[in-house]
Amino acid sequence: MLDALRRRLDALGVRTPMRRDALLGGVVAALSVGLLLAMLQLVSSSLGETLGTQASVDGMSTGALVAACVVLVGQAMALTLRRRFPMLCLALVILGQLALAPLLPPFMNFQAPATLVAAYSVGVLAPRRPALGAAAGAAVVQVLLGYVLGGPATVAELGVPVGAQLWGGLVSTLLIYLGAVLGGAYVGTRRELLKQLRARVAQAEREREALAAQAVLAERGRMARELHDVAAHHLSGIVVQAAAAERLVEGDPERAKESLRWIRRQGRETLENLRLVVGILRDTGEGDDAPSAPQPTLADVPALLDLARSTGTRVQETRRGEPYDLPPTVQLTVYRVLQESLANARRHAPGSAVDVETLYDEDEVAVTVRNGPADRAVATAPPEAGPGHGVIGMTERAELVGGRLTARRTSGGGWLVRLVVPRPAGAQDRQVRAGQGAR
Repeated sequence: MLDALRRRLDALGVRTPMRRDALLGGVVAALSVGLLLAMLQLVSSSLGETLGTQASVDGMSTGALVAACVVLVGQAMALTLRRRFPMLCLALVILGQLALAPLLPPFMNFQAPATLVAAYSVGVLAPRRPALGAAAGAAVVQVLLGYVLGGPATVAELGVPVGAQLWGGLVSTLLIYLGAVLGGAYVGTRRELLKQLRARVAQAEREREALAAQAVLAERGRMARELHDVAAHHLSGIVVQAAAAERLVEGDPERAKESLRWIRRQGRETLENLRLVVGILRDTGEGDDAPSAPQPTLADVPALLDLARSTGTRVQETRRGEPYDLPPTVQLTVYRVLQESLANARRHAPGSAVDVETLYDEDEVAVTVRNGPADRAVATAPPEAGPGHGVIGMTERAELVGGRLTARRTSGGGWLVRLVVPRPAGAQDRQVRAGQGAR
């Protein structure tokens, strides 16, 4: 219902809080004047005579009636300040209530509706303890000063002890103000809870979007690594062989044809590998019949080294320590790092020798790839310039398996890549059981 009222006010052009409070003040002013006139008419009727009251519209001068209506209107328009200055608004409303007391006929008390709205606003907008204190203070001030402004002569005519009048008026007024403040406090607390709930929902939505964006970036990085590892290795060899074939096409046609046949085989293999990678990227994981591409392991390393040697690269392999089982992800990481390191050596330092060393330590596996500077006599094209993504991809792969990667230039002008991966917790047990089975 409140939302419908806000939409209606927006349609009428009453959009700001100040304008809405001014409209509320006008409504309260009209209601207050109407209630005062109705009460005066009531007490001057036969019912008023039955109750023994002597107040009537005729008994109240026209000036006093007009002044009382003006006070009620001003009191109601003070509600315009209720959002920005709720305490000040309540104080102004109480002053209006005190100004109204001497204008009313004897034996008559009128609690203006503006006082309830102001107390309710204090409960909604002010802290709990100050709001309750303001309600109690307003009740005490209104009752005591109202008694003083009403005059002791009129009170004496009632035949009721002054203390009883004061306590009765104080209790009733205090209940009115405290009820309005507590009702406003309940509404304010509920609004604050709803606000916090909306904030948490918005925060959860932002976190969900951030996680989704992070997942997208991670997937893009994985796609880039797979495509780079597959394409860069084979294509670099193809480029080297194409340059050699171009150099040999006139002097040694048979060797040039052999290079071209090698390029054709590598092109087919590259195309097949790219199809496998694309198949993995397109695989949604739905169903058990989805094709899965085999991932390279350490068993494929000899073939990788032979492929590098077939392009003319001199590769020397050294293995130290007793090999033990490694998880598939670690084996894939070692293979891809070797693949990228050989491709970089072939691309940036053609003709240089490459040393591959694998160390199986008690706590970790270390793979080191070293190559010297480019052999100018062998190089058929200048080394490629510009930043690449190979080292970034290798570093990301190492971090995914808890390892670390070092890539730097050597003092002799070559390049060194070192991958260190922690030894799996169960690798030692598997090695021991394998040794016992052999005995």
